[in-house]
Amino acid sequence: MSFGINISKIKCSGKHGIYDHEKQNDQEFLVDIHINISDFSEDDINKTLNYEEIVDLVIKIVNTESYDLIETLAKQISQQIVFKYAKNEATLQEIKVTVYKPDTILKDRTEGISVSYCEEFK
Repeated sequence: MSFGINISKIKCSGKHGIYDHEKQNDQEFLVDIHINISDFSEDDINKTLNYEEIVDLVIKIVNTESYDLIETLAKQISQQIVFKYAKNEATLQEIKVTVYKPDTILKDRTEGISVSYCEEFK
């Protein structure tokens, strides 16, 4: 048995990209988190994931770090969530992080760019 937890379109801003203007000016990013966790035994927030903590962590990473690639950003978000909840009773089974970058140089030809990073744990 497992639970699928979804947190959609976390609103963030940060300086990620390969161009100088992307590193100097905040841009909008949206982040989706999907996590599968094992069943747990008690009705206790300390036995599962705290959504508020996850949202705050994502916003902090996007806002304070700077990466050339949103692929790296997605992986860093995933790894920090996994590290934070590694010792919970509810075992992480899978995590998928999708980072959306709507304002790119391709914005006149696309609705945005997104990258997903997914990892399974056995």
